[in-house]
Amino acid sequence: MGQTTEINKFENGVYIVQDGHITPLMPKDFGQDTIIWKNGRVLDVERAERIRIQQIK
Repeated sequence: MGQTTEINKFENGVYIVQDGHITPLMPKDFGQDTIIWKNGRVLDVERAERIRIQQIK
């Protein structure tokens, strides 16, 4: 059986588990994460940032 690791379930984020290694993706204020898969494995994560423009009314 494999090793276990505790995570904080009150902390927002996404965890990628691959070959026994955990890679945390912590949230940004605004943006988008895209997971790139290759042969059933995570190859890359693309992070795009969105900047909200404040409009004067």
